[in-house]
Amino acid sequence: MTAKTTLAKLSKNDERLVHILQVLGDTSRYKMFKILLEKKQFCVSEIAGQLNISVPAVSQHFRTFELVGIVEKERMGQKICYQLKEDDGLVKQLIKIANKR
Repeated sequence: MTAKTTLAKLSKNDERLVHILQVLGDTSRYKMFKILLEKKQFCVSEIAGQLNISVPAVSQHFRTFELVGIVEKERMGQKICYQLKEDDGLVKQLIKIANKR
Protein backbone atom coordinates (compact mmCIF):
# COMPACT_ATOMS: atom_id res chain seq x y z
CA MET A 1 0.00 0.00 0.00
CA THR A 2 1.40 3.39 -0.92
CA ALA A 3 1.28 6.47 1.28
CA LYS A 4 -1.28 7.99 -1.07
CA THR A 5 -3.61 5.00 -0.66
CA THR A 6 -3.17 5.01 3.12
CA LEU A 7 -4.08 8.69 3.39
CA ALA A 8 -7.10 8.31 1.11
CA LYS A 9 -8.73 5.86 3.52
CA LEU A 10 -9.47 6.96 7.04
CA SER A 11 -10.04 4.52 9.85
CA LYS A 12 -13.46 4.49 11.53
CA ASN A 13 -11.86 6.22 14.51
CA ASP A 14 -10.41 8.95 12.28
CA GLU A 15 -13.79 9.44 10.58
CA ARG A 16 -15.42 9.77 14.00
CA LEU A 17 -12.79 12.30 15.04
CA VAL A 18 -13.53 14.38 11.94
CA HIS A 19 -17.25 14.40 12.80
CA ILE A 20 -16.59 15.33 16.43
CA LEU A 21 -14.29 18.17 15.40
CA GLN A 22 -16.95 19.45 13.00
CA VAL A 23 -19.47 19.42 15.85
CA LEU A 24 -17.10 21.21 18.23
CA GLY A 25 -16.27 23.74 15.50
CA ASP A 26 -19.51 25.52 16.38
CA THR A 27 -18.82 28.17 19.06
CA SER A 28 -21.92 27.40 21.14
CA ARG A 29 -21.23 23.67 21.09
CA TYR A 30 -17.61 24.20 22.07
CA LYS A 31 -18.73 26.38 24.98
CA MET A 32 -21.13 23.62 26.04
CA PHE A 33 -18.28 21.10 25.87
CA LYS A 34 -16.14 23.35 28.07
CA ILE A 35 -19.00 23.78 30.56
CA LEU A 36 -19.31 19.99 30.82
CA LEU A 37 -15.59 19.87 31.62
CA GLU A 38 -16.08 22.19 34.61
CA LYS A 39 -18.90 20.24 36.16
CA LYS A 40 -19.37 16.57 35.47
CA GLN A 41 -23.09 16.87 34.70
CA PHE A 42 -25.35 19.68 33.55
CA CYS A 43 -29.02 19.89 32.76
CA VAL A 44 -30.23 21.54 29.57
CA SER A 45 -31.89 24.45 31.37
CA GLU A 46 -28.72 25.23 33.36
CA ILE A 47 -26.59 25.45 30.22
CA ALA A 48 -29.24 27.49 28.42
CA GLY A 49 -29.11 29.99 31.29
CA GLN A 50 -25.31 30.15 31.30
CA LEU A 51 -25.02 30.64 27.54
CA ASN A 52 -28.09 32.84 27.26
CA ILE A 53 -29.62 30.69 24.51
CA SER A 54 -32.95 28.88 24.35
CA VAL A 55 -33.57 25.49 25.92
CA PRO A 56 -34.65 24.01 22.54
CA ALA A 57 -31.38 25.22 20.96
CA VAL A 58 -29.33 23.59 23.74
CA SER A 59 -31.35 20.39 23.32
CA GLN A 60 -30.59 20.34 19.60
CA HIS A 61 -26.89 20.87 20.26
CA PHE A 62 -26.89 17.99 22.74
CA ARG A 63 -28.69 15.81 20.20
CA THR A 64 -25.75 16.47 17.89
CA PHE A 65 -23.36 15.52 20.71
CA GLU A 66 -25.29 12.28 21.15
CA LEU A 67 -25.06 11.46 17.45
CA VAL A 68 -21.25 11.63 17.54
CA GLY A 69 -21.17 9.73 20.83
CA ILE A 70 -19.50 12.19 23.18
CA VAL A 71 -22.22 12.51 25.83
CA GLU A 72 -24.55 10.38 27.90
CA LYS A 73 -27.94 11.63 28.97
CA GLU A 74 -29.91 10.99 32.09
CA ARG A 75 -33.49 11.96 32.82
CA MET A 76 -34.02 13.44 36.27
CA GLY A 77 -37.74 13.95 36.62
CA GLN A 78 -38.64 16.47 33.95
CA LYS A 79 -35.04 17.56 33.43
CA ILE A 80 -32.61 15.98 31.03
CA CYS A 81 -28.98 16.16 32.09
CA TYR A 82 -25.84 15.33 30.16
CA GLN A 83 -22.29 14.34 30.94
CA LEU A 84 -19.26 13.62 28.79
CA LYS A 85 -18.46 9.97 28.08
CA GLU A 86 -15.16 10.10 29.91
CA ASP A 87 -14.61 6.37 29.42
CA ASP A 88 -14.42 6.90 25.64
CA GLY A 89 -10.80 7.11 24.45
CA LEU A 90 -11.46 9.85 21.92
CA VAL A 91 -13.37 11.94 24.47
CA LYS A 92 -10.48 11.51 26.92
CA GLN A 93 -8.08 12.91 24.32
CA LEU A 94 -10.38 15.85 23.57
CA ILE A 95 -10.63 16.60 27.29
CA LYS A 96 -6.83 16.69 27.55
CA ILE A 97 -6.59 19.05 24.58
CA ALA A 98 -9.34 21.35 25.91
CA ASN A 99 -7.79 21.46 29.38
CA LYS A 100 -4.48 22.69 27.96
CA ARG A 101 -6.18 25.94 26.93
